[in-house]
Amino acid sequence: MQASAYPIPQGSPAAWRLGRYPHGVSELTFPDGFLWGTATAAHQVEGDNTNSDWWAFERMPDTPCKEPSGSAIEHYRRYARDIAMLAGLGFNTYRFSVEWARIEPAEGEYDQAQMTHYRRMVDLCRKSKLTPMVTLNHFTLPKWLADRGGWLSPTITRHFERFTQHVVQALGDRVEWYCTLNEPGIVAFGGYGGGLPFPPMLKGVENWKSATAHLVEAHKASRAAIKQLLPSAKVGLTNSMQEWEANAGGTPVMNYARGLMEDAYLEAAADDEFIGIQTYTRARLDLPRAAGIAARFGLSIPAIEKMLVGRITAWQRESGSGIATAPGVRTTQMGYEYRPQAVAATVRRAASLLPGKPIVVTEHGIATDDDTERIEFITAGLQSLHAAIEDGIPLKGYVYWSAFDNFEWSSGYAMKFGLIAVNRTTQERTIKPSGRFLGEISRANRLKLPT
Repeated sequence: MQASAYPIPQGSPAAWRLGRYPHGVSELTFPDGFLWGTATAAHQVEGDNTNSDWWAFERMPDTPCKEPSGSAIEHYRRYARDIAMLAGLGFNTYRFSVEWARIEPAEGEYDQAQMTHYRRMVDLCRKSKLTPMVTLNHFTLPKWLADRGGWLSPTITRHFERFTQHVVQALGDRVEWYCTLNEPGIVAFGGYGGGLPFPPMLKGVENWKSATAHLVEAHKASRAAIKQLLPSAKVGLTNSMQEWEANAGGTPVMNYARGLMEDAYLEAAADDEFIGIQTYTRARLDLPRAAGIAARFGLSIPAIEKMLVGRITAWQRESGSGIATAPGVRTTQMGYEYRPQAVAATVRRAASLLPGKPIVVTEHGIATDDDTERIEFITAGLQSLHAAIEDGIPLKGYVYWSAFDNFEWSSGYAMKFGLIAVNRTTQERTIKPSGRFLGEISRANRLKLPT
């Protein structure tokens, strides 16, 4: 089937021409060996992750979660058919996470049956000609560790390092690509700074900064453990990044927030083999002009922090997403600005801060019930990324979030990110046109441009 079977509606955002391709160019070719994939996270798809902090969080009397994860989409049992479906679509990479709460349900007790389960997943990926990209921690913690303070615990780095060692020893040389932490900036901002309804729902800049320091330390320790056991492995962490905009008043607060949410982790990734970039939208920060004037005269860090906490509260009240949008803009189900090209802006920024470092887009996607809109989003995002490649940025892959419609944390099952729909009553999978569209791009290693 040709990609033209899924035409891009004329006049749609994905039909925007970027103004840099000569007249008559009909397709964009990506570099040889480009990683084309899609992603999942264990807690969001496996189901019955009963030993995790999120399982407990979803069931608190005053939980902010719209519904519990429950059986999710039963990927734990159905992974073989799911992997076959992804391979059949034409992808060459599958990014998934191993679940710490399953593997180490109590401190120091490692469940070998769970290790065997993930080893079988990896082996099946390889047999299916899918490169397994394994994430060691995707938001969740074992409940026993969360009860000791989670990412504020002074011993969490040691625990994560030890967990890393057990996983890498179990998987051996079957895995070439490792992501240590998924979006640590979101973990610290959401659960410890008060920016999102994430456990343990702490607030305050000091908690945020402390969690950030522990996450950075844990990443470095995990990376060192992987490289000691498997020197050939490609190791990185995945960074949640936004395309930021601010007025004069908002600029000092934007710079401070971006420093904690993004730059601290980019600095930690300086010795990684690759940078994982995860971008969904653009964030806008407008504050009164007086703040900008004050900044010129040396706005103090405490004053910036106070303003930042105020804006976090406002973002939560206005959109529930922790991300600010300009009034009147087109938005997705998540309340994000529809901005597929934001991913190229963040890739370019990461490349400017760590020049020459290989980059993989480890997540880019849209929550929408309109699958035509998803095709538009993918197309526009890939056009913008191809332009970055032409400018010499070493982009090595594109991994769409997500493979399936699944549990979207506190938002429950209402958000439709997937290339594949799931009927949660019957667990029947249905491939969407966007799944076939992106699979065909992967198979051909080229994107047909809208005419």
